[in-house]
Amino acid sequence: MSLRDDNRGRPLLLTGASGFIGAWTLRRAVEAGQPMVACDLTDDRRRFTQIAPALSESDLITWRALDVTDAEAVSRAVAQHRPRAIIHLAALQIPDCARNPRLGALVNILGHLNLLEAAREQGGLPLVYGSSAAAKPRGPAAAPANLYGVYKKTGEEISRLYWQDHGVPSIGLRPYIVYGLGRDQGETSALTQAMRAAARGEPYEIPFSGRFCFQYASDVADIFLGCASRKIEGARTSDLSATLESVENVVAAIRATVPKARITVADRFRPGPEGSFETGAIEALLGSLPRTPLAEGVRATIDSFRVAADC
Repeated sequence: MSLRDDNRGRPLLLTGASGFIGAWTLRRAVEAGQPMVACDLTDDRRRFTQIAPALSESDLITWRALDVTDAEAVSRAVAQHRPRAIIHLAALQIPDCARNPRLGALVNILGHLNLLEAAREQGGLPLVYGSSAAAKPRGPAAAPANLYGVYKKTGEEISRLYWQDHGVPSIGLRPYIVYGLGRDQGETSALTQAMRAAARGEPYEIPFSGRFCFQYASDVADIFLGCASRKIEGARTSDLSATLESVENVVAAIRATVPKARITVADRFRPGPEGSFETGAIEALLGSLPRTPLAEGVRATIDSFRVAADC
């Protein structure tokens, strides 16, 4: 991945840096020479150290504890570090939002609002944020199927109004099922857990079937960073891929790398979003998108688990 040279001097501020996509985004940024302010609720570097052990002490990273639900703390962090853009990935996932809806709303809605407000206070900094395919309509209600999806859809609408009312540019990226070393939370982490089990020679049953867009973590990180290095106009949203494949395709890719893998799929269909997936907004910004073939990404993930310290 390459970032535009004229954009590398000032840092990017990244929330959710200790999470799965956050850690991959941090890794890819540092590999490209991009200074980063890595923020999360606690200074937990375990995922980053797992996926990028050689970069764990990089002087390109400024680590900062930040609670995105604390509006004053968010404003101070953005004002102090003067980033050229914000990548906002801090969020609670589907199971956490179901268990604690109030906290889910605080983090996923109020936290999002606090980042937009901090961007507005600094003259309209661009915000690249993690939405989700969960925000897309599905099922009889033609609406998000869970609170997490509702919260993410709300963030998209708030972003639209911050452009309309305050001129804060943003793009909300909608990952679907992202896999790779370090994915250990969230309902759809099961695909990565199956790859880990195959690497360890253990049995594993993926708890759902269906057709989804499977996205390798490195590609997703590159898209977030690429958008943060471009000039954003308006408040846009975009899917990251329009290629649907079945869970059985993932199992086949696992067995192509580990022929004796004991991976099965439960007889439980998981419905996905209805309608098409649109990537036009990010293609307009980035041109061609990084798309690691499923077989290649699965092989790389299994190989990573084989050499990881916890495998």
